[in-house]
Amino acid sequence: MHRFALGILAIVLSLIAAACSDDAATDETTASTASPVTTATTPTTAAPATTAAPGTTAAQSTMDAPVAPFSSLDAPLAAIQVDGDASDWDGIAGLDMTLVEITGETVDPQDATVKVAHDGEYLYMLFAVPDDYDFVLEDHKLSPAIGVMWAIDAGAGPAMGATEDDQETSLGLVDIWHWELDCVAGAEQGGSVSGPGDGTGGNDAACNMDDEYSTDPETREDDDTASAENSLLGVFEHTNPVDGEDGTWYFEMSRPLQTGDAQDAQFTVGGTGMLAMAYWDPDVSVEGWDDATHVVSAVEGWIGVTLLRN
Repeated sequence: MHRFALGILAIVLSLIAAACSDDAATDETTASTASPVTTATTPTTAAPATTAAPGTTAAQSTMDAPVAPFSSLDAPLAAIQVDGDASDWDGIAGLDMTLVEITGETVDPQDATVKVAHDGEYLYMLFAVPDDYDFVLEDHKLSPAIGVMWAIDAGAGPAMGATEDDQETSLGLVDIWHWELDCVAGAEQGGSVSGPGDGTGGNDAACNMDDEYSTDPETREDDDTASAENSLLGVFEHTNPVDGEDGTWYFEMSRPLQTGDAQDAQFTVGGTGMLAMAYWDPDVSVEGWDDATHVVSAVEGWIGVTLLRN
């Protein structure tokens, strides 16, 4: 009887031990399932900190602006001489465009071509406009004029810092090269060969190839900060300089990639700048053009210009 009781006790004890061991195994599985390893990996997925790297793009405020250009253009490495002779540009692809009137104006559209290049130190541009020859040295409104605009602030609108639909709300600062023809064809013009005179640092006193800035269509001024300067160089020519005769205007320009002026676009090789073009035709009236009677590329948006590494 005593042996029988001992046997029963042994069986009971072994059953208890087995139950304990099963509970421990269950606890281990639960622990490993509940293990925060997968939860911990969510932060890695949440590592869109790399996606937030567009912050680096935004840091280069005048290049790679986070706005979608309507068109694009490559600026290759090239040796260009600014002299009004377009033969330097023969092997360089350009962008053909049709410039159109701004809102509220009635001006005929104008075909044009723009080419951009660089040599690692300077940016070069050729703006070609097929139009008849009109030139009056004494009154620049009876001659053509052009405007070149670059975004400075990321997100600046192509309508002088605003948008075509809302011209009163500035989205940022833009750099403008405004060239009214107050000197003769073939002559070097711009702040790199002429001082500001009585004007601010962006003014070209001799030939009126001014370096300007704008935040919206009503706010356009010559660069005027303490660091303001005008290092533009330009030469223009016409292929058939006879009054009223058809031909092509060539406006050739250069500027250092970096100027140190906060009211200038700053260019970097490998980066993309946002560009827009404008043209004033003196044939719009007997008095010539006025500020509003011009045609632009900006109605469609920015042109993205990428400075190639070779």
